[in-house]
Amino acid sequence: YQPKTPSEILDRYKEVVIPLKKSATNERIILNAFMRSKWVAKPLKLLNPSYVADYRDQRLLKVKPSTLAREFCIIRHALNVAKLEWGWEVPVELFQNVKLPKFQSKAVRRIPDDDLQLLMQAATNHNNIYLKPIIQFALETGMRRGELLSLQWKDIDHDRKLITVDQTKNGYPRFIEITKPMNKILKNLVIKNEYVFPLSMNSLRLTYQRLCNKLGVKIRFHDFRHEAISRFFEKGYSIPHIASISGHRTLSQLFRYAHYKRSF
Repeated sequence: YQPKTPSEILDRYKEVVIPLKKSATNERIILNAFMRSKWVAKPLKLLNPSYVADYRDQRLLKVKPSTLAREFCIIRHALNVAKLEWGWEVPVELFQNVKLPKFQSKAVRRIPDDDLQLLMQAATNHNNIYLKPIIQFALETGMRRGELLSLQWKDIDHDRKLITVDQTKNGYPRFIEITKPMNKILKNLVIKNEYVFPLSMNSLRLTYQRLCNKLGVKIRFHDFRHEAISRFFEKGYSIPHIASISGHRTLSQLFRYAHYKRSF
């Protein structure tokens, strides 16, 4: 089968492949944004790498190279799936030969104490009763936002003092020891259903962003994971211990946090 446009490929990819991914929501947003480009609706036979290169140059005026790299990774995967799994005649070379600028990983950003204190005070008085505890839990565990929202009460073993994290980004489940602060947070939570934090991804994102905008603080939710792992190093945890909590599979990723120590 020979699809007529890139949009046809991406529409089926969104329908068939994206729902099976843990990052489905984010990837769907990325694809929808990409598909708003007029050239994506052009016939495939009229396209060549220059269209992609022009798109790259224009896109880099608005986003970071790392953002564009993630976007291209999804598009390339969609083309490869269409070619190798669906048997479609797809010009995968459209993206293969278009170079992206190199980018370096930034240093781990620590959260300023004043900003964190301001945020926690505001979260204490917020009408969403789960906002403060989910932030506290993120700082105690280093769990990602998706992992926190997927956490269920059945995953918590109070007898063994362990939390099982099944819904992970890399697909490898892990166990986190329940500390006294974590235990206190859990005991104070209102149990509504099987989820520890019964919030949708979009609800948490909007609620948190609005609060940060209101306070004038620039703290991404993912910064709590960075801050937690940095604090593990400061507490003197061993490398294997930290890796077992954070879920990092390579030491190179983990060591990004090793050099940013401070005194409390």
